[in-house]
Amino acid sequence: MVTKDEAVASAKAFLQKIAHPDRANSIVMLPDTAIEFTYGWTVRFDFKEHIETGDFAQAPFSSVIVVPHDRSAAHFAPTFPPTAEYMALQAAGNWPPRKEQ
Repeated sequence: MVTKDEAVASAKAFLQKIAHPDRANSIVMLPDTAIEFTYGWTVRFDFKEHIETGDFAQAPFSSVIVVPHDRSAAHFAPTFPPTAEYMALQAAGNWPPRKEQ
């Protein structure tokens, strides 16, 4: 199991090294928004420029990072389905959705 602090650190490392290395110094983690699910944690972040100016053009397109409890790679939550539903589908082994034949 991953602790909240580990989840925040893993999400930050993912953002700085993989997702936004060009904006690594601008990343602001929001640990108070971390939510634990059966599958893992969701952790939100923002960019310093968005926080300081309120300019939505400076906001991240997707601000939710998923950190699985099994310590597999952190990743962005999909924009659909809603995050809680995605986490439930992952926990039940139903993600990705199966194609009907």
